[in-house]
Amino acid sequence: MGYIVNLNHVSDYPVLNELFHHQDQLFERYSKLLMLRIDFAYRKGSEAFKFSDTNNLAADMTWLTEQCREISGLVGYSWVMEDGEEHRLHVHAAFYINGQVHCKIWMFWEQIKHLWETVTQGEGYAHHCEPKAHYLIQGERVVAFSDTRGREGMQYILSYLAKQSQRTERPIYQLSPVSIPVARGRPRSRG
Repeated sequence: MGYIVNLNHVSDYPVLNELFHHQDQLFERYSKLLMLRIDFAYRKGSEAFKFSDTNNLAADMTWLTEQCREISGLVGYSWVMEDGEEHRLHVHAAFYINGQVHCKIWMFWEQIKHLWETVTQGEGYAHHCEPKAHYLIQGERVVAFSDTRGREGMQYILSYLAKQSQRTERPIYQLSPVSIPVARGRPRSRG
């Protein structure tokens, strides 16, 4: 299967390859996935917005993802930090949900948003990157291991995380660990 990227942005290919490999590993472990895209930042005017550096934001994101381990059905995540004029330091993230059990993201979005507000003591905000009618690729649907078009669509959406513009001085990102697949039944095949 070839990878599909958003050509509106120049990609950081080492980061992009790691993001895609991580997603592939999750599909080896889970037969169906649902991807939720969220952006995280600090509220303008807050102390965190004014004074936080990459270490502070990375620590907050690490604490957030540790807390997310308690969310049943959430099976993975990846996030990449950026530094831009409008939002200063911010993070683009993808959370993966076990699509064999769940088909809606709303409960997960609400829980993660609440956790981020708690971690940042009210100084952070989260933005749900909902699919829009004008988007080339519509996300937030359950995608099966064998669904090549669905997986390519997820890669297209995920490729935004690896764009070079607004990159921090060095790439700062994190990928969840992926547990070893359970060897039951016959091996999956792609379509």
